[in-house]
Parts: sequence; C-alpha cells; structure tokens
Amino acid sequence: MCETMSDDENSKILMLMQHRGFLWGPGPEIYDPVKGSYEYGPLGKLMKNNLERYMRRKFRRNGFWEVQCPLIGPEIVWEASGHVERFFDYITQCQNPKCGNVYRVDTLLEGLGYDLTAIPMDKWQDIITKEQIHCPDCESELGKVTEQNLMVTSKIGFPASEFILRPETATTTYLTFPRLYKYFRTKMPIFVFQMGHAFRNEISPRNMLLRTREFEQCEGQIFITPDQEMSFEPYEDQKNSAIVLWSAEAQENNDKKYQKVSLEQCINDDILQKPAYAWLLWLAYDIIKGLGIPDKSLRLRQHKMDERAHYAHDAWDLEIDSKIYGWTEVCGIHDRGDWDLGRHYEYSNKKSLKVPGPKKGQKQIPHILEIAFGVGRLFFFALELAFKFEEERNVLDLPVVLAPIPFAVFPLMKKPKGLKKLAKDVYGELVDNDIGVVYDESGSIGKRYRRTEEVGVRFAYTVDHQSLEDNTLTIRNIEDMSQKRINIDEIVDISTKIMRKTLTYDEIQDVEKEKTTKD
Repeated sequence: MCETMSDDENSKILMLMQHRGFLWGPGPEIYDPVKGSYEYGPLGKLMKNNLERYMRRKFRRNGFWEVQCPLIGPEIVWEASGHVERFFDYITQCQNPKCGNVYRVDTLLEGLGYDLTAIPMDKWQDIITKEQIHCPDCESELGKVTEQNLMVTSKIGFPASEFILRPETATTTYLTFPRLYKYFRTKMPIFVFQMGHAFRNEISPRNMLLRTREFEQCEGQIFITPDQEMSFEPYEDQKNSAIVLWSAEAQENNDKKYQKVSLEQCINDDILQKPAYAWLLWLAYDIIKGLGIPDKSLRLRQHKMDERAHYAHDAWDLEIDSKIYGWTEVCGIHDRGDWDLGRHYEYSNKKSLKVPGPKKGQKQIPHILEIAFGVGRLFFFALELAFKFEEERNVLDLPVVLAPIPFAVFPLMKKPKGLKKLAKDVYGELVDNDIGVVYDESGSIGKRYRRTEEVGVRFAYTVDHQSLEDNTLTIRNIEDMSQKRINIDEIVDISTKIMRKTLTYDEIQDVEKEKTTKD
C-alpha cells in the first residue's frame, strides 16, 4: 500500500497543484462551475505536453502507428459497439424538491459498505427499499432506480439529425481497419493507437481528473489473427521481463500478496494464455514505470469473472496506489477477441472486415488486443506521487521526461551587469536549442532554488563571479542539492543528453575536481 497521507498533506498537494499553475477548477470559476471540468494551467499544460510526447514515443518505439478519428459519429456505430444497449448507469434521485440530488446507485451503496461484486444490479432497488436508505444530504426518501444513458448526443446538419459524441476513442479506431489493412499491404498484425478526447454523461463527476465528463484517452489496438496471438515475436524479446500481478484467483482467495513474475512464467503457469496478450500487459507496465511510479505503488489486477465483459477473453487493469484516492485504474488491457469487428461486420452489411484464414480460401474476422490509458489520470497520479515534503523545502520530484521545466538559469547576483548578461546568453542558447528552461533573477539564490524545486525543475545552472573568469558555471541537482562545475560551452550538449537519458548527473565531470586532481 501507498504510505498513508494525512488530510493536511493531501490538502497541501491539491493546493500546490492549483497555486503553482498545474490544475485549476472546476471551471469556469468566474461563473457557476461545471462539475468535473478542469483547466490545465501554464505548468500543467507543459507537463501534459511532455506526458503525451512520452506516450507517443513509447508507442512508436514498439511499432504502433498513430491515427486521428472523428469525435462525432452516427448512432448505428454505437449500436454495433454495444454502447446503446449497455452504456448506462443506474441512478436514483432524492424526492425532496428542495434537494433533488441525483446519485449513482453503485457509488451510493459502495459508500455504505456494500460489496457490489456479490450483488446483482437487479437487486439494488431491493436493498435501497429494504434497508431504508435515504438521501445522504437531506435524509429524504430516494426515488426508483432508473437507467441513465452515459452517451452525449448532439444534432447537426439541415435538417438536423442525431449524432453521438464518442464515449471512447477505441471504437473509432476499429472503424479504420479496412483502410489500415490496405495501407499495411494486407500484412498482419497491425499496431495502431489514437490519443484524443471522449465524452460521457457522468452523473456524479468527482475526484479531480479521475471521473469527468470530458477527458482524454490514449488507446492502442493490435489487429491480429488467432495463430499470431500464440506466436508473437515481440513477446520473445520481453519474455524474461517481470510484471506485478494480482490474479482473479488470488483475489477470490483474499490473497493480497502480489506476484512479481516474468511473462514466460505467466504463460507456463497458465496465469495468461496468449503470448501476444502477455506482451501487451508488459507494455502497459513499462509505460507507467517510465513515469517514475515505484513498484510498490503499481499492480496489474485481473478482472474476476463476475466483472468481466461478456465478450472479453481476458481483462486486466493497471492500477496505481494514489496517496489521496488509494488503488485506482489508470489503464485497461483487454483481449476482446473478434467481438468488435464481428459486430461492425454485421451492422455494416458485411463490409470487408475479414482477412484470409489458416486454410486456403478461408476468411476470418481479426481479433483485437487493446490497451487503454486515461491521460488525465496518468497526469494526476504522476504529479501527486512526485510531491515530497522535507523540513525546509517542498520538492516536485518528477522524472526529467515529465518535468514541465527541467532546467533553470540564475545569475548569482544582479551585479555586476556581466553576470546577468552571461546568464541571459546561457538561457537564450538553451531556448534556441528547444530545451525547457526558465530564467529567474528575483530574490536570493536560496529562494530561487526553493521556488523552482516546487515546480519540478531538475537542474539549476548558476552563473557566478568565477563564470566571468573561466567560462564555467555550477549545475545543481534537485535530489540532493549537490553541485558540480561545468564548462558553459558544454551546457547544450549536457542538457540534451540528460533529456534523452543518455547522461546522468553522476556521470557529469566536475571540472573543478579535475583541475584539483591535475594540480
């Protein structure tokens, strides 16, 4: 479990997120705010850009190609996907006209301690009636349990016709399969991903970016045949890699000792059946690890049979142990079989969604393996877990790949003028080379260090009087506040290598020590 945080520490984290310009809202704040609607401030937007660039690099590095699909689509798409039939929440409304609050029944009952994995949905009304559960806010009676459609609809065109704002990115990616199949010269498997907005008519948005009505997803799909799922080359490259698992069997036995096992052991022990799917679990785990999330705060939890979707061959959630919200899903990894393309094949009047089968003349519907991240959730947890509070300073210990501004440049003092000029020259050279950097000359050097530590600056370059004599400056590390002296001519090269993770702070040569050694 994540180390328990006090309410004061939780409040401090949320305050710093807003005060330092990472996350604002609910908004718009000058009017009546919309629940679940948040703005990324200047530093938040920089960090989110870095997160998205990082995810794109990870997907591309592993052979995925990016597409972008429409936000709106005809209703038949969502009929085929099953959303029209199944995508709703059960709600109940307070019968007091002065209150009238609406509640999701599952959230309400879980908050009262009910284990809904053991209670069918059609029994929820009986529980509310029998246990005389009342409105949490005014203690009035609750109305009947009803279904609430979670899709956001819109009308466009003349005459107006109804369209649906997509509730996920994945389905829109599935629809590109015929084009993708031709583009990749009919070769399978096909790796593709999409990053973009989705919309859901959430009844009770809550927990900051964890449950909102407008959100961003990054979902990857592998279109693959059954034989390819069992003979999958990327798996061979990673079969000795370890992941942390909590299987459905362990959950049912109330065993909370998570297993750290290799992909190969997962296959050999029948925890997982398909090498391609095992590799996808590793990919999700590997992406999250790169965000600085420690092993102790990370697990892959398998869906139990009573929570698994009817079409799912297997399903796992990648969960992070939040300081504030506890274990929370940030990514779903699903073996969807041929259900999705099979449905679209049926609803589109048998458009060309089949590929050659194992036997001559045979045709088959491709299977889909899916990995689905919530970008906002990744942003929130990476930020939340990075805050560290020490006696004299608050530190945002983000990995350099996520830090909104990885570097800072300071003149030690404002005088002589040569210090400021040299410092601004150094700052300008870093900016010209697309390196994230901030310049600050306000206040004492100690206060500047503290300000920048709190917003995730990893390394501070300080121009001092010696800099004017020998063209060197100091580089200060956020982790232990240690400093080294380096040549100004090497700053761009050092900064670039740090960003690319081909150079660590420990590997940087201290020219002052080198000079002492030679003397």
